[in-house]
Amino acid sequence: MNEPKILVGCPVYEGTKYCIDRFIDSLSKLSYKNKEILLVDNSDADEFFNELKSKGINIIKDSNKDLFKMARVVSSRNLIISYAIENNFDYLMMMDADVILPENAIEELLSSDKDIVSGLYHNYSSINGKLRPLPVALKLLTEEEFAEAKSKYSLPDYVQTRFHMPRHLAPEEVASDALQEVFICCGGCMLASRDAFSKIKYSCQEENGKIKVADDISFLRDARNLGFQIFCNTKVKCDHLLAGKYNVDSDGNFIHPWAT
Repeated sequence: MNEPKILVGCPVYEGTKYCIDRFIDSLSKLSYKNKEILLVDNSDADEFFNELKSKGINIIKDSNKDLFKMARVVSSRNLIISYAIENNFDYLMMMDADVILPENAIEELLSSDKDIVSGLYHNYSSINGKLRPLPVALKLLTEEEFAEAKSKYSLPDYVQTRFHMPRHLAPEEVASDALQEVFICCGGCMLASRDAFSKIKYSCQEENGKIKVADDISFLRDARNLGFQIFCNTKVKCDHLLAGKYNVDSDGNFIHPWAT
């Protein structure tokens, strides 16, 4: 049986220099064979693009010069989708340049047999004044849980239904190494089938220069509206190399927060 043809695509720009070498190295180590890698550079200048191209990287230049950075990311992601459609890929692995996949990530995500499924990484949120890692995968409260929350806490006015109050995966859910249906998955390590990615375009909403709805959230919202279910495979745990925020040991090696 032929392996599905997979495009691994990622927007990049000069601001990803701090992690780009490790990112490219990790892509080269992916064990899945029937894949192609495509980077799309949306930097203002051409230096970063030329540097990567000189290394033999499959990269194209996005000419979008929108001053709003998220709009550039949207443009680059949609260029990746167009490339995947035009070149008859079966799946699209959409990446962020600061996310490092385990070597067998594609095989594991494919085995989930879902139209939209991601691996799992963390992001940092401020809790009681301290940055703490939380899983970038959220589930909806049940109606009973939401009713209990409303009765116990003074919720903001915009929280009208459980859809306005998704929760992060609990520690036991993160540790389960299982496929789980979620409301929001990790958009920076997300595998989408052709049936899904060919029907959806990335978009974003901004107001006064601030992001209201980010590109990954808009993609997942539109996917749900089309009837697609969204999953996270917590077995595929990824490193998230957030500039200046991630933990390293004395030798400069990344310490994954789930191991600390």
